[in-house]
Amino acid sequence: MSALLTLSVLAEAETKGALWYFQQMDTVGLAVACVLLVCSFIGWGAMIQKWGDVQELRRRNLSFERRLRDEPAVVALNFPRGTSLAPYEYLVAEAVSAVQRHKGRLLRQSDVTLCMGHVENALQRGVSRTMVKYEDKMVLLSSLVSGGPFLGLLGTVWGVMVTFGALTEKASISQLAPGVSGALVTTTLGLLVAIPATFGYNYLLTRVKLMTTELENFASSLADRVELELEGEARRNFAQHQEREAARRIAAAPAVPAPSAVAPAAPEPPSPDDGSFSPPGWEDAQ
Repeated sequence: MSALLTLSVLAEAETKGALWYFQQMDTVGLAVACVLLVCSFIGWGAMIQKWGDVQELRRRNLSFERRLRDEPAVVALNFPRGTSLAPYEYLVAEAVSAVQRHKGRLLRQSDVTLCMGHVENALQRGVSRTMVKYEDKMVLLSSLVSGGPFLGLLGTVWGVMVTFGALTEKASISQLAPGVSGALVTTTLGLLVAIPATFGYNYLLTRVKLMTTELENFASSLADRVELELEGEARRNFAQHQEREAARRIAAAPAVPAPSAVAPAAPEPPSPDDGSFSPPGWEDAQ
């Protein structure tokens, strides 16, 4: 008999529509339901916006990476301040800023090593800041995934508690069913918040991990390219320094008179007519 009564109550509830369930809720249950509805809109908005941000950032990264391959020198690039830079552009700007502090002072390998230490530190800071930007809104989705069902369960427990507390000794299933049905609405709303947020969170987390790996690989290849360019610049600077030193030494050397091009004439032998000419053996003959 009770089973038939339960079925009749459920059939009657189905004919009344979804609004009937909300009408069976008390004030606390309605407040929890409103909070869950707001959380649902926030979750869907966060997922859609985050998906758009991820797609846009990855498109700009790949576009800049293609343009960077055609650049003859990375350290010669200039990024105007105040512009919105893609993550890859931001890393290059940080590396170029670190190189500029050593501009004109690269002569030896030790100078290149010191400069590359600053460049690598700048790239590490840039990667960390970019990863924070990548993970934006992920905490919100994670909170909705874990907190939605518990908030819905809170509303359900409260509704069931109030329903059983209002029962009398001769209460029947017809009096119990509406209150329990209204209490279960919050659990349903909590699951409707958590289930889409779970799928969206897992998908976006996978995309963020992929972009993080690509970012770290780009930073590593950028450091290698910057190091090669700095070594070439150091060799050119060293050659120019050697040329300037040689020119300075030549300019500082004392002037040496140039030897005469005409050899001095040899003294002519004395003529026999002037009385000073003495043939060989003349002294002995005398």
